[in-house]
Amino acid sequence: MPDPALAIVRLLDEDAEVRRQAVSAVDARDASGRYALREALLGDEDAEVRARAAQKLGEARDRRFVPALCEALRDAMPSVRDRAIRALARIGAEEILPHARRAVREEAVWWVRRAAVRAAASVGGVDALEISIEALADPFWRVRHAAVQSLVLLGDDEEVSAEVRTRVQAAAKEDGSGAVAAAATYLAQTWGDVRGESPPAQGADAPSFPWSTNGIGDEDPAVVTARLERTSAAELPVRALVGWLGDPHAPLRSLARRRLRERGDREAMILATRWLDEPRVPHAAGEVRALLDRLGGEDITLAEEILAAAPSPGPLRWAAAVAATRRHRGLLERVRSFAKHASPSMRRAAIAGLAREPESLPIVLAALSDPDEAVRDEVLARWEKQTRARRSQALDAWVHALCDFAPHARSARERRAVAEAAAIAGDEALLARASQDLDPSVRATALAARAARGTLRDEERRAAETHEDPWIRASVLDPDSAARACAGDPDPWVRRAAIALLASRRSTLPSELLRPAALVSARSPDPWVRARAADLLDPGAHAEDLRALLVMSRDHHPMARASAASALEACDALDARLHALLRGPARERDEDVRTSAFTWLLRRADDAAFAHLCDALRDPTEPAPVAAHLEALTLVFPDEAFDAAPDLAHRRPSPPQRPPTTAPRPRPLPARSPALRPLGRTGLSVSPLVLSGAHGVPSAALAEAREAGVNAFFWEPRYAELTRFLRSRRAGREDIVVIAGTYNAGAEAIRKDVERALARLRTDWIDVFLLFWVRSRERLSRADHDALAQLAAEGKVRAFGFSTHDRAICREALVEASWPVVMTRHSAAHPGAEETVFPEARARGTGVLTFTATSYGRLLRPVPGDDPEAQTASAADCYRYSLSQPGVSACLCAPRSRKELLENLAVLGEPRITPEVASSLRAHGERVRAHHRRFDALVRRGPGGPKDTLRALLDEDTPYVREALPSEPEM
Repeated sequence: MPDPALAIVRLLDEDAEVRRQAVSAVDARDASGRYALREALLGDEDAEVRARAAQKLGEARDRRFVPALCEALRDAMPSVRDRAIRALARIGAEEILPHARRAVREEAVWWVRRAAVRAAASVGGVDALEISIEALADPFWRVRHAAVQSLVLLGDDEEVSAEVRTRVQAAAKEDGSGAVAAAATYLAQTWGDVRGESPPAQGADAPSFPWSTNGIGDEDPAVVTARLERTSAAELPVRALVGWLGDPHAPLRSLARRRLRERGDREAMILATRWLDEPRVPHAAGEVRALLDRLGGEDITLAEEILAAAPSPGPLRWAAAVAATRRHRGLLERVRSFAKHASPSMRRAAIAGLAREPESLPIVLAALSDPDEAVRDEVLARWEKQTRARRSQALDAWVHALCDFAPHARSARERRAVAEAAAIAGDEALLARASQDLDPSVRATALAARAARGTLRDEERRAAETHEDPWIRASVLDPDSAARACAGDPDPWVRRAAIALLASRRSTLPSELLRPAALVSARSPDPWVRARAADLLDPGAHAEDLRALLVMSRDHHPMARASAASALEACDALDARLHALLRGPARERDEDVRTSAFTWLLRRADDAAFAHLCDALRDPTEPAPVAAHLEALTLVFPDEAFDAAPDLAHRRPSPPQRPPTTAPRPRPLPARSPALRPLGRTGLSVSPLVLSGAHGVPSAALAEAREAGVNAFFWEPRYAELTRFLRSRRAGREDIVVIAGTYNAGAEAIRKDVERALARLRTDWIDVFLLFWVRSRERLSRADHDALAQLAAEGKVRAFGFSTHDRAICREALVEASWPVVMTRHSAAHPGAEETVFPEARARGTGVLTFTATSYGRLLRPVPGDDPEAQTASAADCYRYSLSQPGVSACLCAPRSRKELLENLAVLGEPRITPEVASSLRAHGERVRAHHRRFDALVRRGPGGPKDTLRALLDEDTPYVREALPSEPEM
């Protein structure tokens, strides 16, 4: 069991992996552990450390750490923001609500928005109703799903049910996008307010784009990309290109950006800037910024056109940044006019740009009085970047404005900025008020300033020195309290600050204060503290200091060893001091100290050192460990030196004899399961389960699966653990089947992806190479089929095929060409392949792989309306259902943990399902499918997705776009 106290110290280790492990070992039940986690959350360089710290603080459920978790919501990494949101929800902190509201509108990462919706609902209940309703129009269906889940639960609560249902219906009537109305219909059916037939699911028949794409559009983005490669920029509709900037398919986004750059017209760029208003669609805004970054000097002209019209916040923010960066007076005047706009989002966009321009400082500082907190946050963000190394006119203006703003400061961030300004201004009244602030960061800022100014009263200092919060204790450190902190403070950050303070004042502080603190710090578990302590010790003046440095010179940490060595080497009388320590009247008894002392005494390996060595080796009173060390040190001296001491020559260690080299024994192959199945007529045999590395199951667990009989692995380049395993000797390359593939179309692109896979896996062949996620017939063109066949003829792939959700495409492809392998969706909730695909594949000898056997986990849960206590199917039964279908060779599984993996491996020994279980599972699957069709039509594929978001953006009143593009079809 790791020592929790040591774990806190290890949070300061230089190695991020050590810190990650330390977070897990910190005892969050103890206050010192929670404060250490707060420090890691807000100060560590590694995002995973910060994320784990947030999670553990949430598990501790201590409201004192709500401000720190709210601060972490501004972290640069989405994983940290996500964990902080979840932690606040666990604590039940209502402070999450305004942050969740902003996240639903502005957060770029969908899973962070989803966490915000769920957290708000769990904490706020009906008070968070507007957040959930607003999220019903999110561009990503999983966020809409989270909102639906939240509203379902609220709508079932008898106390608030009527209010929830009324407000949802009212929002549906006011909804212009259709997304809220569609979700409201689904909710009404779920609540039982509406009966009747479920609407048909949308999808295959829906156009890929709501405007002309000149024949380039297709349901499959790989096909679109291939067509776009063959089309010149001048032939392409601008709106389609702009739309593709938000496509999930990275090659299509990149190519669309390149084509827009080739067109080189400002109207296209203006249209593209619309994506800057929608941060919630992944990649789109980033692609636009990358496009705009390549404009060079043309950015001024584009900014002029944007500002001359009626810009929205996203384009305004970009144009304001151009105006500030270029110091363009005309543009700046226009941007300044937006600083007083009626819309807070417009004021915020203008201030974000003006904050970069020195002459606009009065306007920026005036925004501190803005009624909208988000606008004020833009001002504070610039203050936090403001250099305070030296006083300047600009700094004085900031300080004066913030001090004037003090009575209106509300958030902890605002109060902390006021305290920082008051410290610079020396405003004792403001600092005294901030010294009583409830937020520890504000309080610590003020206390530190008052301590430095000498205005802190004795009782205030004593209260701060004994305060539970380490930020408060550290803020008032002086030499006396620093010396005490070195000896007894439980927080390693405080101990570091204490020893650093003493080291910085070593020339003015008495030895009586420094030495005790240095000696106790020399035994600290923190190597950084030990290293600083070495700088404060004097081995020439004090025997105890010498002993401490000798022990530290053998420290396991190089930093501490180096500091001790520097201190010892700086001692002019070191040899005399060492000799007295070893041979003097007060002979040192500690074996570790004697061992280190002899090492230093003999370091020069000269005649004097050899004489010392001989005397010590002839001394029968030397302890055995010290004598053994001395014998090892004899190897430092040349052989001829022992001609003068033949009685000691035999004590020199002989070099160890190397054992004779023998060839390593070949590792026997693990016992194979007899359950391997033929993969059609490919000549390959596969285990019933194909193991995917999608969720990063550790390579050690993959090895366990291999030993159990799994020989087939589904691989993509981002699967780091599976990549590591397949490269290792444990995988046994000759006896496994690697299934890989490509999301691209076209012979050249396919060949490139095969070559990349071979290089990444360091292998000569891929066993099965698939065209992934086929969504249109053209993706399975004769040319691409022939390209795969050629790769097979070259031995780079052993078999090839495609994967698809679309059964009609799959069956047509099997009829028209010879495809050795297909991978298709199949489960008890989607059994259609049993009638359309499997018989055709069997007749043609095509190997069949299935996936989504659990229907993304839906088959493992009760359907709304079912008895929640009713027994549901296991994942193993879902795999068995698919494996029991004639013609199915194997089923893909993607466990999220070793535990799930071990549960799934039970399928290997019993791959067939019993008729009774199959019947029950089919009945459950029918209910899952019926429920999912309603959800799919009204929420997942309903209005509100990225294309509808773009439609709304482009349909806004934008005169400069409509006039510039008269030939573009209206949507």
